[in-house]
Amino acid sequence: MVRSIIVYCSPAGSTRRLAQVMETTLNDLHIPCAISDIGTAKGRESAVRAVQEMGKSTCLFVGSPVYANHPVPPITEFLERLPENTGAAAVPFVTWGGASSGVALYDMGSALSAKGLRLMGAAKVMAVHSLMWRAENPVGEGRPDEADDQKIRELTAAVIRKMTDRDHGKDIFPGDLDYQPAEFREELAAASLEKARGHMPQRTVHEDRCTQCGRCVEACPAAAIELSPFPAFNDRCIFCFNCVRECPEDAIAADMSTSEKMVRARAERFDERPRTRIFL
Repeated sequence: MVRSIIVYCSPAGSTRRLAQVMETTLNDLHIPCAISDIGTAKGRESAVRAVQEMGKSTCLFVGSPVYANHPVPPITEFLERLPENTGAAAVPFVTWGGASSGVALYDMGSALSAKGLRLMGAAKVMAVHSLMWRAENPVGEGRPDEADDQKIRELTAAVIRKMTDRDHGKDIFPGDLDYQPAEFREELAAASLEKARGHMPQRTVHEDRCTQCGRCVEACPAAAIELSPFPAFNDRCIFCFNCVRECPEDAIAADMSTSEKMVRARAERFDERPRTRIFL
């Protein structure tokens, strides 16, 4: 009996949407499914429990947004802690905001393969860029959409067919996910959140507005905020700016205008196509 596990991190909600489409599809196929958002403490705990029971009949779906051309640290840390040689199958998937999907899918496929998991499929899906929630006509506006959801349904159903009938297709390999043009790949791979840190908008905490409600702590997917007594950020920050988005008092502020211009310039320069693609 095939069983499935979906683990994802989704600061802006796009990756969560795809994970929920996968969950619904798996339920429709009568495949038992456990789903965990590791951007929350409860989700991290449930994900750890779920993967300890993986075996050859398990398929692990792992989803991440693309930040600085790579998967977000909560996902890379999860992949590093996976048990080895379980014989389980895996499907990495990423959402990207129209600037570049980078090498995130290749990173995830390589990490899963190194743990001995068989790659059954993969996906990259266009999404509205997470730094442009205040912008008019943001890059990736309206994405993911119903056509993207349908691609994910097709991927999920095809993976289950592979799991139940090996004649329906072969495994894929990390090299199949190394799709960036040669002239860009080295540049994209060299990027990192640490290198991007100095270029990110600076946050200002307006202590006169802050009620110390803790909403920013709850909204942070990287456990990077503490109240002492006002919000303080540690080096686990992934620059999702959920703290800015979610603060009910607008007590955490950031000027996103420079980042918006940078995103538009990158989207025009790389002009990555296809926007959404599944790999089987």
